[in-house]
Amino acid sequence: MQTPDSEPGRHARQVCANCKARKRRCDKTLPQCSHCVRKRLKCRYAETDSRSPASEADQLWHIPVADADNASADIDYPTMLFMDPGLLQHGQYDVSLATVKVPTEVLDLIGDVDEVRLTSDKYFARTHPWMPFVSKKRFYDIFMRKTPSAHPDVALLFLAQKLITTPPSSSSQSVRTPLYEVTKCYHSHLGGSSVFSVPILQAGILLALYEIGHAIYPAAYLTVGACARYAYALGLNVKGVSFRRATTMVEVEERRRAWWAIVILDRFVNIGCPGRPFATPEPALDDLLPADDAAWDDGIISSDGPATLSTPLTSHMSKFALLCQAARLLGQVLAHVAHGPDLEDDVGLQLDKTLHSMLAAALNVDVPDYDQITFIFSALVALYTPTFRLAGTSVSSTSFSPDRLSRAFAVCKLVTERLHLPNFTESICPLTNRPPEEMSPWGCFFAYQVCAVHLRVRQRNRGEEEVVKFFKEAFEVIDRGWRAAGVYLKLLEAQEAMGCA
Repeated sequence: MQTPDSEPGRHARQVCANCKARKRRCDKTLPQCSHCVRKRLKCRYAETDSRSPASEADQLWHIPVADADNASADIDYPTMLFMDPGLLQHGQYDVSLATVKVPTEVLDLIGDVDEVRLTSDKYFARTHPWMPFVSKKRFYDIFMRKTPSAHPDVALLFLAQKLITTPPSSSSQSVRTPLYEVTKCYHSHLGGSSVFSVPILQAGILLALYEIGHAIYPAAYLTVGACARYAYALGLNVKGVSFRRATTMVEVEERRRAWWAIVILDRFVNIGCPGRPFATPEPALDDLLPADDAAWDDGIISSDGPATLSTPLTSHMSKFALLCQAARLLGQVLAHVAHGPDLEDDVGLQLDKTLHSMLAAALNVDVPDYDQITFIFSALVALYTPTFRLAGTSVSSTSFSPDRLSRAFAVCKLVTERLHLPNFTESICPLTNRPPEEMSPWGCFFAYQVCAVHLRVRQRNRGEEEVVKFFKEAFEVIDRGWRAAGVYLKLLEAQEAMGCA
């Protein structure tokens, strides 16, 4: 007997998931078996002879498990780590990654070996220089030699690298591309499975970075929180808890950098809305900073050991270490601003002084690091954002002292004079002097806030017209790499339309 949705002559090679779970006889009819149709259940097959794109996406949410009967007989490593980690002290346990099959959709998106290498080369050329938390040497020596179909965590990392290096098409209005949806879905699945590894965490960090850069909220905030929890589960930055012992100093450094990457994103994702609690704690002064970036890429860790947060700032510190210190200051800025409008105290003055000192050190080098500079600019502007928002209103005279207003507008002037380039090409971002696809998203926030200030001043001074035009054109360039810039541009237009600026 054929059901209304069945297709004569087409049957799956395996029973559906519902019938298998209930140990019922399944007629394997495609696209739905008779039992599921009668019970109004969503019918899912582990594999079918022919699937439509819609059914493929649906199948991804229920990735098949290989040899589930045998897998259930053993206690997996993550369960032991949470329920009785003391047992792990008596021996080394291997984490089986073969219990989860990599979906065809993921393998198709990753591509063949040549495409994987091309994507990875692009990732290490574009994203890695300003967010170096994946070991370049370990990646090419170990991961590139693994077969994605047999290593789901490595496949996910390949997929995340492709996502972060593939900006949404200019013809598409949505940043939730099919590549993003598959990466998001697969990461969610592996994050809750028995597959437990650092590459899954690294892929999650890249996913969060994509969501922040393209203004996908609240997903970005939630993904950063999920990364923090996953890092805790792995034992990163948790005393007395250890996932698997790192066998080399390069691996130890890689885990440290993954943790700092989460701290950076955890602060930055809250920059526009201070007050929400962070997913990671305030870094301690004795926390170790990342080692030299170039040496780490070559697989070399100095025997002198990395610096700590209490180490005085020097030009010899690694680029990533300086960014970590700036992130710590941003966290303190956001915590300070969240206390309320009465911000004229010693803490605010000290934060202003420290950020200006860090900015001076970053600018006083032969080749300034604009990723670090834009991050510091954003932290400085975040410190004075409440002042900017009330400037020119009747509330400002009672909420802020003249000195604070003066310092706020001095920051605005500093940013404008440093970055206002009269002529820049459409292929180069004026905030980082690089193509948009190679820049970080750190500069979007401060550029938006500073431009909003100039919009207010423009109402009284026509000389600001050129500055406002510059920032708007800059957002149009940045939008080719990060869609958050386009969102900020629309917010500026909304302010003008409502007369808020």
